[in-house]
Amino acid sequence: MKELQDIFRLIRERPGPLALATLVRVEGASYRRTGARLLLNRQGPLRGSLSGGCLEGDVHARAMECLAEDRPRRMQYDLRGDADLVWGSGSGCEGLLDILVEPLHGFPEWMTWIEQAWTSRTSLTLHIDLNPDHLGMRSIPPQPDAPASGFTETFNPPTALWILGASDDSRPLVRMVKELGWFVGLLDHRPAFARPERFPEADAVRAGHPAQVLQGLPLDARSAVVLMTHHYAKDLESLRLLLPSPAGYLGLMGSRARGAKLLAELAAEGIHSDARLHTPVGLDLGAADPEAIALSILAEIQAFLHGRSGRSLRASGAPIPSP
Repeated sequence: MKELQDIFRLIRERPGPLALATLVRVEGASYRRTGARLLLNRQGPLRGSLSGGCLEGDVHARAMECLAEDRPRRMQYDLRGDADLVWGSGSGCEGLLDILVEPLHGFPEWMTWIEQAWTSRTSLTLHIDLNPDHLGMRSIPPQPDAPASGFTETFNPPTALWILGASDDSRPLVRMVKELGWFVGLLDHRPAFARPERFPEADAVRAGHPAQVLQGLPLDARSAVVLMTHHYAKDLESLRLLLPSPAGYLGLMGSRARGAKLLAELAAEGIHSDARLHTPVGLDLGAADPEAIALSILAEIQAFLHGRSGRSLRASGAPIPSP
């Protein structure tokens, strides 16, 4: 997500000529998954990658040829067995990679479609035609009779994190969230704390009591809410509204005893918790300062929203995700 956001930003900021390389097919193992992208100009790579570093030099040379010809090109790289030695990577990826390279003329319309979908928090599926006669053409949505040579990709909206509580301990959490490319919003019942200049990285900062600000939030399964108000009555009021909401993750900062007391009050009202609510919030990382606590919170959100346990890869046995 963050890589694609940065590529979009650079395309808008950088003068041309630019070329975009996209990994459209993988047979066997690969360091990157299909959909990985690399933005280049005449000087070299600007953002992104397609491999562990072995292919980027040759892709750059081919991309400059595409710019000179002003037409896209589809290329194939064979990293299987002894063929890997040709590229000097020694990676042992054992994969066959197809890469589409396209010259860019301004900000393409299909990128605008993706940004509009992100803004509306909807998913968007695009089909890239790999037929030589229509190489690189995007269609939305993909047609049932789309050619077999095409590549279909779904773009989901970024994870959204809403933080209730605009105290200083929220600052490192906001900064780290933006490094991930997520949307982040701050809410606080104290107008003196909920000010945009205190959190310049935040996408939204709103002041108001929970009943005023929570009911209008665009919460969905890719949204997380963390309560960091340090105010018992406000947390109780917020949870009354959040537990029935479609938010994918809820986190409550504070001690186990405090969390249990809040949940007991809500249960007496007929409002019951579920697996989405994490209290105390965060993974057990030995965190004590605000920065480390922010890391533990984000790690738990990332794991929970992706159906992972949060254990080490060595202990979990889960598949290792490709970047």
